[in-house]
Amino acid sequence: MKKIYLSLLFAAASVVAANAQVATFEDIVIGEEGHMSVSTEDDDDRTEFTSGSYTFATGCMHDWDYWYWFGYANQKETTYTTLDDQWRNIVGGGYNGSANYGVAYAAAFNGPCYVTVPGDEGATVPGFYITNSAYAYTSMLNGDGYAKKFGLGDWFKLTITGYAGDEVTGTKEYYLADLRDAAKAYIINDWRYVDLSGLGKVTKIGFELSSTDGEDAWSMKTPAYFCFDDFGATGTEILPEKNINFAATFEDITVEGTESFFADKTQVGVNPWNSVDYTLDTYYSNSWGSDYFADYVVSNCTATDGTSYDKPYQSTAGGAKNGNNYAVFFADYYNTVDGSIYLAAPSRVSGFWVCNTTYVAYGIKNWDGMSSDNKPFGQDDYFKLFITGYDINGEETGTVEQMLIDCTDAKEWHYIKDWRWVDLTSLGNNVMYVKFTFDGTKKNDWGLTTPTYFCIDDFGGDAPAKNTPYEVIEQPTAITNVAAEKSNNAVRKFFKGGRLVIAKDGKLFNASGAEVK
Repeated sequence: MKKIYLSLLFAAASVVAANAQVATFEDIVIGEEGHMSVSTEDDDDRTEFTSGSYTFATGCMHDWDYWYWFGYANQKETTYTTLDDQWRNIVGGGYNGSANYGVAYAAAFNGPCYVTVPGDEGATVPGFYITNSAYAYTSMLNGDGYAKKFGLGDWFKLTITGYAGDEVTGTKEYYLADLRDAAKAYIINDWRYVDLSGLGKVTKIGFELSSTDGEDAWSMKTPAYFCFDDFGATGTEILPEKNINFAATFEDITVEGTESFFADKTQVGVNPWNSVDYTLDTYYSNSWGSDYFADYVVSNCTATDGTSYDKPYQSTAGGAKNGNNYAVFFADYYNTVDGSIYLAAPSRVSGFWVCNTTYVAYGIKNWDGMSSDNKPFGQDDYFKLFITGYDINGEETGTVEQMLIDCTDAKEWHYIKDWRWVDLTSLGNNVMYVKFTFDGTKKNDWGLTTPTYFCIDDFGGDAPAKNTPYEVIEQPTAITNVAAEKSNNAVRKFFKGGRLVIAKDGKLFNASGAEVK
C-alpha cells in the first residue's frame, strides 16, 4: 500500500512538471537590444517576475541604477567594456537562436536568488540552459583590474540547491569555468544544458556563485553573473570541451647545454612536438651531410654575436622574454615547412612576444651576400610578418601584420630589437591554428633574400599594460645620406666628392643653391 501511495505522489509530481510551461522569456516584452528596467521608482517595488510557469525573484534600487538576483535581456553583442554591458552573454541572444534570455546577478551579499516552482506541492524540474555573461567571461579570460585572469587551478562554480518548503532536497554544483586540469580546461562560451532532476521534487531552487578568486563567496572578485534560458526544459547534460590553452613558454622543453638549442630530429622530415597546449614542428634533414633544421627550434642563447647562418638562433634581445628558453622560426627557401602553431582546442589566442634574430639584424645593416641589389636595407625597405588564424575547418579567421624591420618612414627607420607584444585577439574565439608567413622588399627569383627568421616567446601569454618601443635604426653606413633623405623634408648637409651638398625636400642643391641633377 505504501509503494502504491508513493507511486501516486510521483505520478502527481510528474504531471505538474509536465504541465509546467518552460520559461523561455519570449513571453516578456523587451525592446530590441534591451533589458529589464532598473531606472524608475516603480522598479523598486518589483520583487519578482514570471516567465512560463516559473517565478523569478528580483530586486532594484533605481537611485543607484542597481539590480540583483534575476533579470532578463535581449542583446546580441558579446563584448564587455563597461557596466552598461552587464546584460550581455558570451553567445549573443538566447538559446537556440531565440531573442530573449535570463540574466542572474548572484552576489553573495544579496543572498541566494530563488526560482519558485509551480504547484502547491512543487515538482521535479528537468533542467535549463546556461552560459557565461560577457562580463564574467571577459574577466576570467583577461582579468579586469579587480578580478584576476584565470590560470591553472582556477574555477567559477554555480551551486544549485533544491528545497521542498524549508527542507533541502539536494545540491548540484555546476562549473561555469574549470581550469583545475590543463587537459580539460574550459570557460563556457556556448549554451550548455544543466540537469536538475537529481534535486527531486522541489518548491523552489536557490542559486549561489563562488570562485577561486576570493577566500569565500562573500569575498569573490569574479563578476557574479550568469545567463540562462529555457528554464524547465528537458535536455542532455554534456560537459564542455577544452577551450582554454595555457601559454607556451618553452620552459618545459629541455635544451642541453648553454648557448644551445633543441631541435627534434627523431626522423627525417617533419617532427611534431608540444609546449604545454601547443603543437609545433621541426623539419629535419641530413641530406647535405650535416644536420639541417627548419620550422621551429627552442633556443637558450643569450649571446648576440651571430651575423650569419652559422649562429641563426640568437635573439637581438640577448635571450628570452621570460625564463631561459624561447622558440626560433625559420621558413626555409624550399617550402618544406608549414609554419603553423596548433592549439589543443579551438579558442582565442591572446598574442605572443616577438623579437628579431641577430642574423636578420646584421643583414639589414650590412649586405649579407643574398639580396639581389647587393645593398643593405635602405629607404622604403621592410621585412614583415603575417600571422593568419584558421578555424577547425581550415577557414581563415583573420590576419595580423607585424613589421620586423621598417624603413618606409624616412624620418624614423626602426626594427624590433627587444621583445615586443603582438596582439592576436582580433583572430577571434575559434582559432585552431595560426600560420606565420613573411613578406619584404628584398627579393630575387627564389623569393625573399632577407633571412626568414624570427624569435617567439610566451605564445598565448598575458598582454602587457604597455608595449615596448621600437628600436630606431642607425642608418647603415653603406646607404648615403642622400638616399636616406629622398622622402624627408628635413634639411641635411654633407660632403660629396669634396663639395658641400644640401638635401632638401627630396632634392640636392650645391652651396650656391643650384639644384644638383
